[in-house]
Amino acid sequence: MIKIEFLTKKNILILFFVCFSVINTVCLAEANTRITDIRFWQSPEEAQIVLDLTKPPKVTEVNLIKDGSLNFNIKNCSFRPGRQRYPLQNPFLEVLTVQEADKDMSVNVNFKTPAGVQAKTYVLPANERKGDRIVIFLREPAAKQKQKRDAELAEVKQLKSENVKIVVIDPGHGGEDPGTSGNGIIEKNHVMAMGKLVKAYFDRDPRFKAVLTRDGDYIIPLDRRRQIAEHLGADAFVSLHINYNHTKSIRGTEVYYESPKGAVGEAERLVAEIENKVDFADSQIPSPIDPALSKKELIEKQAQTMYKSRFLAEKTEAKLAETIEGLPSRGVKRAGFKVLHSLAMPSILVEFGYVSNSADAAILKNNVNRSKLAQSIYAGVADFLLSEIKDGIDEDYIAYCVQADARKAAAEKAERLRKEKAAKQAKLKKAKTTATYKVKAGDTLSKIASVKGISLNSLLKANALSLNSVIKIGQVLKIPEK
Repeated sequence: MIKIEFLTKKNILILFFVCFSVINTVCLAEANTRITDIRFWQSPEEAQIVLDLTKPPKVTEVNLIKDGSLNFNIKNCSFRPGRQRYPLQNPFLEVLTVQEADKDMSVNVNFKTPAGVQAKTYVLPANERKGDRIVIFLREPAAKQKQKRDAELAEVKQLKSENVKIVVIDPGHGGEDPGTSGNGIIEKNHVMAMGKLVKAYFDRDPRFKAVLTRDGDYIIPLDRRRQIAEHLGADAFVSLHINYNHTKSIRGTEVYYESPKGAVGEAERLVAEIENKVDFADSQIPSPIDPALSKKELIEKQAQTMYKSRFLAEKTEAKLAETIEGLPSRGVKRAGFKVLHSLAMPSILVEFGYVSNSADAAILKNNVNRSKLAQSIYAGVADFLLSEIKDGIDEDYIAYCVQADARKAAAEKAERLRKEKAAKQAKLKKAKTTATYKVKAGDTLSKIASVKGISLNSLLKANALSLNSVIKIGQVLKIPEK
């Protein structure tokens, strides 16, 4: 039996399709693949229908039906309920029908979206955390998105004219990505609550405008989180998380900013996207990166942003470290987290503690401590934004780039030499393979094979001959490689 539950909060609709348990499911022997669950996640601008499967599916192309609905078929698949129709009637999906066809052992999926909603279907392979699945990705009409973007930019322009600093707070994970968990804490829920607390402190201060990347239980792609901040012209980006480690004794807060290795990878990606004119993460949010920038200029801009990110990280960590007695700080660290790959603004990622550690978890559960931690984030970011930070560059990153370029050049040279050597060997092999011999008086196949140092069988095979074959004077034979 399938239960459909509707939860509404701030215009965010989350639909849970809780499918039958595996224990109560009878899989037909003829079917290789089975649908085990159907889920629906929605954010303000996009939604996902997820069909969980037992094995990699064979899926037909998506076809447009006369009534305006979209349809695809999953071959050699079963769906125990047989036919289920979900009249959803929300901004992204009007109806979803999943029907098993008894005749050819397949499942037909039909869905209809409101006018203008963009739909893309992906078949995703299993990974460490999720099984095989089909994802139908739905995005609101482009015209509606543009209207929102224009309104946001108008507000940003007004705020900038009043010298108001914009801070984007990013509660990590969300929706079907819960993050880590332990000692009664689920990461996505905890950081959502913390994000709202941090925002509340900024909202009390007219010098700042705080914006959350998400304000409900839904997932946002990592690139999109950063793009939201870039689009708003954020002066600082703060991603909130909690940590876990199998070694239960490890505990404490941590503050990260971009690592040289992660930044190098991002520079290469940006150069490729600019050269290939690829849209950034398939987003409707325009990229703030000037496509005319060279790789050298991109690296310089990254180095300048990372330089400021270090100060943002240090000031925030300093406030966190002195906030709660008994909650140690593990200091400022560097890592290649995807949300930190911004050239447009200083960015940090805060880990509030380890839920795998019972002492940290007890501190994080306490409402007074939560408020103190949120206030420390506000204080650290505010200290950074109101301080005069001189321009500079991240010297470690520049040095890493020089080394990376040297390593890349050496690797390219080695690969070029390898290919040249392989080509030379192939040429010699071909020459040996195509060597010939003109038959003279007194020659026999055995004698020729002996003189050339090859086996009689290889000589016969190379020339499509047999032991009974007769050779003639002047006949040209192929001499195979020894």
